[in-house]
Amino acid sequence: MDFLRQQLFNIIAFVFLGLFVAVWGSVLLRVGFWVPDGRTVAPPLNGALVTAAGVLATSLSSLTASALGFTIAEVRRDEEVRRDLAPGDADAVSFNPAEVTARLSGRIVAAVVVYLAVGLLVLLLWLVKGTASTDLIGAFALSLLGWLIGAAGVVFQTEKPIS
Repeated sequence: MDFLRQQLFNIIAFVFLGLFVAVWGSVLLRVGFWVPDGRTVAPPLNGALVTAAGVLATSLSSLTASALGFTIAEVRRDEEVRRDLAPGDADAVSFNPAEVTARLSGRIVAAVVVYLAVGLLVLLLWLVKGTASTDLIGAFALSLLGWLIGAAGVVFQTEKPIS
């Protein structure tokens, strides 16, 4: 029982990420192997699968973005405090992105990697299948692009020194 208590957060994260991969894997397989039949423009997906996939994608996107944002803000705050305590120290002047990644838990890193991997597969499928894919695929692909643009903005913004 102690093992379960100690690993509870890891178990929850594993189940959540596993469910995300399973649901989106199912969507990818159904859309990827669907051959246009001349009667429908996209493969039919049942409502439960569409709802589950949408909720999981939105949730994981929000969770990873907020975790990254809060960690970046925390590191910036700590570096500003260090800069105020040691105004002549050159290391205290610039933002250190390596400290952000060092503060992220393994669960957050796993979530970001899983979200990016599945999202990139969805994006590629959307680009390859075009109009023969579903609106769900298009929505997730556009959501991933938005997430990537936001993440890239933060990544490239970290290169400028804190004023």
